[in-house]
Amino acid sequence: MKASNLPDLWATPDNSRVTSKQYSFRLPVHVAAKIEALCEMYPAKNRTQIVADLLTSALDEVERSFPFVEGQELGEHPETGEIIYEDVGLGARFRQLAERHYQEFETELGNPSPPPLFGGR
Repeated sequence: MKASNLPDLWATPDNSRVTSKQYSFRLPVHVAAKIEALCEMYPAKNRTQIVADLLTSALDEVERSFPFVEGQELGEHPETGEIIYEDVGLGARFRQLAERHYQEFETELGNPSPPPLFGGR
């Protein structure tokens, strides 16, 4: 999700699930002021939804910034014939850890067999 898409997202209903675990942290004053401004601009969204969307956008950007580190050969792309390599860099490690935590959170919410977080990646 790109940050530029957030205003459109905030204009629609939210059907996302939240964890049973609550996170609590203090923010720098300038960040809190900006979040409150967004809450005022989008009154149909609560603070949790806005912060979650902002974090989603930032996490997507961080994930995209991780460099690809070429690992072992996995085969060829079926359409192009280009050789495909496993990613063994930070992005792969991030996805592995996020997947583990996602499975744990889903289990806590009563879903013992959730689909993979990253689909076919």
